[in-house]
Amino acid sequence: MGNRLLAMAQDMHPDSAEFVTKLTNVRGGLIGPNQFRKVAEVMSGHLKDIAPVTEKFVAFWKDVAKAYITESQKVDIPWVTMDGKLLFQRYRPVVQERIEFIDPVTGRKVSNIYEDTITDSKFIGKQSIIGARSGLGVNGNHMNDATIVRSFHLWGKKNNVQTSTIHDGFFTNLADSTRAKFKLRAIYGDAVEADSLLNTLKAMRDRGMSEETFRMLVKRAQDEGLLNPKNGITKKDIMGDIPPGWDFYGIGP
Repeated sequence: MGNRLLAMAQDMHPDSAEFVTKLTNVRGGLIGPNQFRKVAEVMSGHLKDIAPVTEKFVAFWKDVAKAYITESQKVDIPWVTMDGKLLFQRYRPVVQERIEFIDPVTGRKVSNIYEDTITDSKFIGKQSIIGARSGLGVNGNHMNDATIVRSFHLWGKKNNVQTSTIHDGFFTNLADSTRAKFKLRAIYGDAVEADSLLNTLKAMRDRGMSEETFRMLVKRAQDEGLLNPKNGITKKDIMGDIPPGWDFYGIGP
């Protein structure tokens, strides 16, 4: 795959060919899609061992995506974040057109690929289902992460505390860290009780998913421990006293 991508880049434009030549003029091997795929497989394997629910979560949303698009004939899929905001993930089909022309300055033949998405929101082919199955749960999880990050920054702004984040790593001045740590516990506690999964399914039902499918998916989420697990952690657990020698989610000091 990596070699094919490089070959395609060479064919597009002489400048691309020059770039590819420089890129491949190395003694060692190139790191391409195949290598990243192997890394992803290793990481997924470890994640599965550490957090088995993750595999169920992703598999669940794959089936939800297929059911929603099939029944609603819509490719803009709703997602309700942990703070109750309704957002949409778009999985509209992509069309491509090859364009060839002569560069008026150099006289060289140039080939480009123009890519655009279908914008009429109509369901076309299987491409949207494939994309949604791959991305809905993962992107939705990132949307929920972003909600937590946003809540942390809004708290800092309201309380005149300087905050910064790197993905879902949280930072403040050392003098503010104890307050920030307590607030983060409250934010995570609110997230646990936010019912993002159930609210998202309700939003899908309101936009075309059948009542039968909705009820089936709710039951499946309950059976698999994704929704209201019997022994799941609660906000009370998160806000409770931390045992001596322990800390909350690796947050210091």
